[in-house]
Amino acid sequence: MIKQLVMAVLLSAVAISPASWAGTQSVEIDSVSFNNKQTWLKVKGELKGFGKNTSLTLRDANNLEVIFHSETVKNKRFNAKVQIENLIYVPCKIAAVANNNTTLMDSADVTDVSSCGGYSATLSGLVTDEPIPYASVSVTVNGNTFTTTADENGAYSLTILTTTLETLVKIESSAFDAQTGDEINFVNLLGSFEKVLEDDSHNVTNVTTASYVLTLAANGFQEPTNITELRQAETAVDASQLIELAAVIKLIVDDANYQLPDGYTSIIEFVSSQSAVESFIENTPEVDLIAAQNAILADSDLVAGFDSDIPSFYYAIDTAEPGYLSRSGSALKFNATGTGSKLSFTSWNGQAINAGYSWHVANGRIETTYTTPIEQELLTYNIESLTDDQAEIDAFYAGGGVDDQIVFYQSTLSQNYTRVVDGALVDVINVETRVEKRTPPIQLTNGDTLTLQNNKIEISSGQQTFRSALDIEPIAFKADCSNGVACVLGQWGGQYNYSEGKRAYDDYIYPTTSYADVIMFDSNGVANGKISNTSANWQINNVGQLVIQYPNGAVQTSEIIDQLGLEYGVFSQFSTPEGEFATYDIWVKGQTSFVLDSAYLQPTSSNHYWNGEINSWIPGSFDSNGLLIPERLWGWLFTSHTVQNIDGVAWQGPDQNGLSSINFVLSDAVSYQVGAQNIEINRLPFAKRYWYPIASTIINGDRVFYIVEREERDAQLWFGGQPGYNTFIPSRINIEREVDRANYTNVAR
Repeated sequence: MIKQLVMAVLLSAVAISPASWAGTQSVEIDSVSFNNKQTWLKVKGELKGFGKNTSLTLRDANNLEVIFHSETVKNKRFNAKVQIENLIYVPCKIAAVANNNTTLMDSADVTDVSSCGGYSATLSGLVTDEPIPYASVSVTVNGNTFTTTADENGAYSLTILTTTLETLVKIESSAFDAQTGDEINFVNLLGSFEKVLEDDSHNVTNVTTASYVLTLAANGFQEPTNITELRQAETAVDASQLIELAAVIKLIVDDANYQLPDGYTSIIEFVSSQSAVESFIENTPEVDLIAAQNAILADSDLVAGFDSDIPSFYYAIDTAEPGYLSRSGSALKFNATGTGSKLSFTSWNGQAINAGYSWHVANGRIETTYTTPIEQELLTYNIESLTDDQAEIDAFYAGGGVDDQIVFYQSTLSQNYTRVVDGALVDVINVETRVEKRTPPIQLTNGDTLTLQNNKIEISSGQQTFRSALDIEPIAFKADCSNGVACVLGQWGGQYNYSEGKRAYDDYIYPTTSYADVIMFDSNGVANGKISNTSANWQINNVGQLVIQYPNGAVQTSEIIDQLGLEYGVFSQFSTPEGEFATYDIWVKGQTSFVLDSAYLQPTSSNHYWNGEINSWIPGSFDSNGLLIPERLWGWLFTSHTVQNIDGVAWQGPDQNGLSSINFVLSDAVSYQVGAQNIEINRLPFAKRYWYPIASTIINGDRVFYIVEREERDAQLWFGGQPGYNTFIPSRINIEREVDRANYTNVAR
């Protein structure tokens, strides 16, 4: 049962009947007040007709179950004092009850208090991985702790109280392994109390514990103190890591072959150590981890699941490393008629995706089947991912493989969604996908052609993070620049509707879809793209979305759903004559004061260089020391007239002192030119890289600048193809960060 105690201003004028009588006995309150410093509450009154040693309790007159104070009154007069820190919340009206008999009571308003009232809810659920009997369960809100004990089936019920709906609620449970004495302690960080009022059934499990630990890690290893911090941290929780961590907990708790590693005596202590968990995973057969994950996904007590109340619009935003915004996302539409569509976009080849499907909910899972399979052109180095025929695999290697990557076409046939975690903002979803891979004839380096006889069917399972449109609170674009927040006027690096022309290595023409551009928005409602040379009209609609109307009939509707420093996470839907699609990426507001020239590009130290961070947002880009992995260390070392690419290779060592270092390899120096519109880098004899400046800032003490960048290559100079420079890297927003190579030298790993 859920009760809500409303604030004083909402209370009815009808009070509880004062001075109820039982014979000649009565309770009378003279006054209820706070002292001048608001440190304690004083209730004065008289017990008439009672003998000595009468029981007196002070209760919330609007919810008599809530007791703030109890004492034995030796004389008929009472003067009860309650320290403010001993109050669960500040009551609006106090009831004085004699001998726990609510027919013997009086009530009075609390005077001299600026705000009062509270909220109450009874939580219930299971403590389970497999059900854990007799676990202690506690919730602490506003410094007050409420406790109970689960029954033999792991079921608990607990009434909690708080003063505000914004209070974060955390359930903790603890039990002890009878064999080892180790503590099995689980946590569920529910979100705000308002969410508790909407749903009072909450299990405390291995999954919620994994979610809690990773949320803390994403929040700088600090527990979020408010809903804003919690939601931001959730966006950086890697869904795949969460389900793997939950599987680790399940093995330790349920499987007799596994136990806590030496040196750890509780689940929370162990899973809070990234290095300990990584070591455990390395030494655990993959088949056991997969089996534990599958068991979790099949257990309705461990996963949140779906009911019939499906959001009409889900944002599928990929997870980003803490300190970064995501660079990709899509949308899922669910119509009440059992139809829907997936709106997405493949940035590297400009492919718009608008795939209709039928859907239904079965056993808590959304099952979708595409009306027309989604076909994407993709690249791979791995022939084994395209065929299981060993003779074809052998023929591929015998022919020398291919010079670059294999082009293939992947059709997504169906996708099923299981909600693992129902978060405050971000839902963790397990996605089961069935695809068909079709490979055109492969030209091998020895001149032979390899034709794969059969298309390959694959069923894979992975995790994504979804956000319901009902939970998102967008940041409004504004035409008014008085406060400078998300003001459209001026220059932006953002997504724009145009074509990147011909691709450098074949005859493919990039479609007119979405690519980054440097966009100037003027006060006349006109937007001009610097790279695309496209002029369009813009306006802000009544919900703060930026609407751009293009001459070709396309309409782009963009809204801000994230912000981190100068970066805005913008979700854009495009309605074009060819159909709909959607994309998510960062936008950055331009700075007129930012000048990207040779002076700015000089490193501040001989050991520094500019690291391109286009992929550093991808989960797994940082090691346990907080350093970028070698694959993410690639950038630029400038002098006044030349530049070299710098590349970090694998860690070397450790040496005799246990220290490791990364060697950095430098390419030959090439020239670059500073133009009025951009920086042109002659990166290779056949490749030119262009940087269009947007803005600069300082992040964690490092210089950082934002650019729109693209690269062109001459196919004739590159591999003997057709002459002329054409697009190799379509326009994208990149981040260049000044990195100190000393951070990667003599590191204890």
